[in-house]
Amino acid sequence: MAKKKSTKNWLNKHSSDRYVKLSQLGDYRSRAFHKLHEIDEKYKILKYSKNILDLGSAPGSWSEYITRNYEDKTLVAIDVLQMKPIDNTYFIRGDINKKTDREKIFEKMNKADLVLSDIAPNITGIEDVDQANFERILESILDICLDLLKINGVLIMKFFIGSSYDESRKKLKKSFNKVGSYKPQSSRSSSNEIFFICNGFKD
Repeated sequence: MAKKKSTKNWLNKHSSDRYVKLSQLGDYRSRAFHKLHEIDEKYKILKYSKNILDLGSAPGSWSEYITRNYEDKTLVAIDVLQMKPIDNTYFIRGDINKKTDREKIFEKMNKADLVLSDIAPNITGIEDVDQANFERILESILDICLDLLKINGVLIMKFFIGSSYDESRKKLKKSFNKVGSYKPQSSRSSSNEIFFICNGFKD
């Protein structure tokens, strides 16, 4: 009974959430659309980025934001899940850790100016497990940056604040000249979600 009540409470909060309503009104795929909008408004990351790589792209909200607001971008999106087509977006259903799938990215762009990652592990509620999973994702993304991000390029990636936050930020600082963190208003207030804003890739 408690689980049913908890689910009902979540659904009620979800349906009344301002950003859920805005997403529905704007026919956006998810509230993540607003997160990238806020990040872009604050950091102006997209205006000067020609080649953009969207990691963990499904259902497509970040690619959707880019194509609705900018022209003349080369945008490649990749996810292990299927994503409905988006105009001016080249989608790869694949794994960012597989060489063959990375080669498909190379076919569309040599190097990215901007790497975006909204990837998150399946949250277990066990902090040590969840943080370890996020660390593995971070290592994969840094490896992708070595392959696909231009010198002085930018990385925006999701992370959850927890026991590995400080160590993860240190790792990013070894690869980027400047590393900050930001929590958009459209992130749920109860969530530990933040986004690392990493400028000046060093290689």
